Amino acid sequence: MVRLRFARNAGRLAPSMWNRVPLILRAVLAAAVVTGSATVVWGALVQLNLKLSPPLPWATVVMAAFLFFYWRFLKGWGWPRSTAAGRRSSLRAESISSSAWRWSLLAGGLGLSASIALFIVAHRLIQWPQPAHADLSHIPSTTLLPLLLMSALVAGISEEAGFRGYMQAPLERRYGAAVAIAVTSVVFGLAHLTHGAFAPAILFDIGWGALYGLIAYLSGSIVPAIVLHSSADALEFIAAWRFRPAAPAPLVWVNGPDPLFCTDWLLVVLLAGASILAFRRLAGARPRTQVR
Repeated sequence: MVRLRFARNAGRLAPSMWNRVPLILRAVLAAAVVTGSATVVWGALVQLNLKLSPPLPWATVVMAAFLFFYWRFLKGWGWPRSTAAGRRSSLRAESISSSAWRWSLLAGGLGLSASIALFIVAHRLIQWPQPAHADLSHIPSTTLLPLLLMSALVAGISEEAGFRGYMQAPLERRYGAAVAIAVTSVVFGLAHLTHGAFAPAILFDIGWGALYGLIAYLSGSIVPAIVLHSSADALEFIAAWRFRPAAPAPLVWVNGPDPLFCTDWLLVVLLAGASILAFRRLAGARPRTQVR
């Protein structure tokens, strides 16, 4: 009887202590746990797969099963039932209308395209460090391609669930969309410092975080952002695998602007303008019931 009473009191005490932690810190910790739990598991599976049986990409099957239960848990399935409603609300992976889907993907796709054009322009304005080209020739293509695609899916699901779901959603409820997206995007950018502490690259990560955050807010769901995020990462990973980095183009401050540089700037303006128009249409299709 004493042990049962102690367990009940402990169950009440834990949420109470958690709620005393400042909201922003709680949101950051939630994002770290949600994102990190999936990425750590996937990293360990990849290492084991490549060490034990490189010809067979079994890690993708195991990770697919993990993601199935991971997603269900974040959506409110499983123990403890007392947190089910909170988990579902924080994830906000709700169904949306076909109109919201259409404008989310169009606005996000155009925005990502504009950012790629701007990324190319930035390489003509600033000297960027040259990324190391990993030697993946020892890994069979039949293993590497599934691993790369699953890596993109893990990043898309875990980062959107952690940052645009579990972090941004509660901040929206307390501080409003603008503050929530800004704070979440900065933390998202800083989380990518593991890729290198190059300020312009971090600014792009912050910008991509803001793009995904705006889509999640306007559509009322993180699912379109997951599709866009995973697709963009898949293209990036495959391009890095199949193509060696090109020699850096000369800076415009050295040789002056050329037609290609001007074309890239024009693409930035046109694609960004089209993306803004699509976001306005998405805002018009936004559901009346937002994150609560």
